[in-house]
Amino acid sequence: MLGHDAVARALVDHGVDTVFAVLGDGNLFIGENLAREHGVNLVAATHEGNAVLMAQGWAKATGRLGVATVTHGPGLTNTVTALVEGVKNETPILLVAGDTPVDQEQHLQNLDQYALVAATGAGFQPVRNAETIAEDVSTAVRRAHAEHRPIVLNIPLNLEWDDVEYQTRPDLTPPAIRLAPDPDQLDAAMGVVASAVRPVIVAGRGAVKSGARDVLVRLGDALGAPLSVSLLATGFFRDEPFDLGIHGTLSHPVAAETLASADCLIVFGAGLNYFTTGNQMMLAGKRVVHVDLDPTHIDRYAPVAVGVVGDATVVAEAMVEMLLAAEHTPSGFRTSDLQQRLEEFDPATTFDDKSYDGAVDPRTLTRRLDEGLPEQRQVVIDGGRFMFDALTLSVPEPQDFFTSHAFGSIGLGTSTAIGVAVARPDHPTVFCVGDGGLMMGGLTELSTAVHLELDLIVVVYNDSCYGAEHIQLVAKGLDPTASLHDWPDFCAVADSMGFDTAKIRSLDDIDAAMAVVEQRTSGVPVLIEASIDADVVSTIYQQLG
Repeated sequence: MLGHDAVARALVDHGVDTVFAVLGDGNLFIGENLAREHGVNLVAATHEGNAVLMAQGWAKATGRLGVATVTHGPGLTNTVTALVEGVKNETPILLVAGDTPVDQEQHLQNLDQYALVAATGAGFQPVRNAETIAEDVSTAVRRAHAEHRPIVLNIPLNLEWDDVEYQTRPDLTPPAIRLAPDPDQLDAAMGVVASAVRPVIVAGRGAVKSGARDVLVRLGDALGAPLSVSLLATGFFRDEPFDLGIHGTLSHPVAAETLASADCLIVFGAGLNYFTTGNQMMLAGKRVVHVDLDPTHIDRYAPVAVGVVGDATVVAEAMVEMLLAAEHTPSGFRTSDLQQRLEEFDPATTFDDKSYDGAVDPRTLTRRLDEGLPEQRQVVIDGGRFMFDALTLSVPEPQDFFTSHAFGSIGLGTSTAIGVAVARPDHPTVFCVGDGGLMMGGLTELSTAVHLELDLIVVVYNDSCYGAEHIQLVAKGLDPTASLHDWPDFCAVADSMGFDTAKIRSLDDIDAAMAVVEQRTSGVPVLIEASIDADVVSTIYQQLG
């Protein structure tokens, strides 16, 4: 067989059944072979970076390796931001990239592709020669899983037409790890935990992946500790009486007050980053025990009293056993008053609605969306000022919640949402995005959603500006005109592509928009455009700050 056939065969041998692609000279025949010869679902994107983002969304939703393919030169340079996003959120991705023929230095699209990829933090795996194709593909797959980042499989075009004697390589996907803690680390941690007067448990996505919910609930009972989560573990402790919700800048008032008085945090599988710790202000006066499967995650963002390397479930089970053996008395931090306040808390009562005829308060909009959108849903949130409201949308399970701003970029969410929707077609995908993010990174891919007949519900928080810049200008007493934009009518654009649409200009329009969602036609995506007043939002954020 020829080299491009061997690449396709090797990918299929490693279980690849979905590939997100923009085809060009360097990868055309690989993609064609995947679809024709092997029946792989080849999803065509409109932009190379978006293909990689779709693969990321798909990987997050399935827990499997996401795969994308692009051509050489500008095809690869278009993926830079998406690759950095994948590096920062530690997503296993394989990007199959063509490269110009090694003997054509004057090729217009010639580029040092290794240097480009290295700058993103992604891994680079060259196909060395035609006879090593199967081995190099296998190595790239193994590296993506082991290194938890994108790996670019680089294939010079000339090798794709060499004759190959193909030999199947074994699937090297590593098994799940249940790492037990070091006894000395565990003992040190228990010295802090057992002496805490006002402990709080914080669970992150690592705890979710471990399936640690039940044992963390038992640990909370044994310690008398309220329960909280990082953003990426949203809903993990739903229906527990002492669930504080999100620990960090998005904490609601009752949670924030409780967390402020804590003297110890026991953190499982959560990165103690800026948002989770409120720029570390929420760690003040607290001893922190940090449990994580990856030792590089401990002390990465914030200093801790004790670090424990191990699987969240295994470590929590050991802690429960030690507490029971010692007949530990739970703290008095869980009170009937706290339970009642949590039960009675209503986020809609924490602000005065500033909606008027022509624009809606984003806080009220989000609360109404939370109530009106399909209960069984998966939610994807783009980056931007709007997200501080949209991020409070609830989901059935933490695995149903996705973000796209690990790099702090806007515009990455549309394609991420498409990848999620392709991976999980059984439930609607709700995608929240700002006007700037939609214009910057995803408007063209709406056509992809229509072509794929996805059950996708797009909600555009439209304040006709770049909101983060608007608030900075307003805060400095400057004219925010430079941040304003006269965007097209998003509903009209989406309608022209085949979406069902609805506009929200006042609170009275929300029910009608929800009716459009409820009555949506199978295979027809929906876009809702909500008008937001940029000046009102900047005022809201100034008050919050």
